[in-house]
Amino acid sequence: MAEEKEEAEGQQEAAPPKSKKKLWIIIGGSIALVLLIGAPVAFFALKSSPETEELAAEGVEGGDALAPEGALDEDEIDEGEEPLGAFFPLDTLVVNLHGGQYIRTQIQLEFVERDVTSRFYTRLVPIRDAIITLLASKKAEDLLSARGKESLRVDIKDKVNEILRREEVKRVYFTLYVVQ
Repeated sequence: MAEEKEEAEGQQEAAPPKSKKKLWIIIGGSIALVLLIGAPVAFFALKSSPETEELAAEGVEGGDALAPEGALDEDEIDEGEEPLGAFFPLDTLVVNLHGGQYIRTQIQLEFVERDVTSRFYTRLVPIRDAIITLLASKKAEDLLSARGKESLRVDIKDKVNEILRREEVKRVYFTLYVVQ
C-alpha cells in the first residue's frame, strides 16, 4: 500500500505542470481587441469638430448637444422684419360646429420668444379646452371665408394669451383646415 502511494505521488510529480500559455494568449487577445476597437472610438469621440470649436470660442458649453435645434442659427433678418419665435403644434382637433357640421384643424402657435415657456405646458389642457369651446360656438359659414379664418386666428390668440395671463403667443397658423 505504501508502494502504491509512492507510485501515485511519483506520477503526479512526473506529470508536466500545466502551461499558462493559454491564459496569456487569452489576456493578450483581449487587450488587443480592446485597443483595436477602443482607439478609433476614442479618436472620433474626442475629435473636436469646427462647429464645436466655434461654439467654444463663443463661450457656449457643451456644443450643439445642449442647445435646441436651430437655437444657435443666426437667421438673417432684413430691416423691419420680425424674428420668428418658437412654434408649438397642437394636436389635430375635430370639433362639431354650431349647426351640425364639423371642422378638422391643426393649429400651430408662434410664441414671441424663441422658446416655449413652462407656463404654457402647465396650461395646455385648459388651452385646448378653450379652443374646442371656441370652435364649437362657430358656424360653418363663418369659418369658410377669409375674414372668418382671420377672425378665428385672432380669437384663438386672444384666448390663449388670456389663459397664459401674458402676451406670449404672437401668431396662430392653420396647417390643416377642413370644414364639412
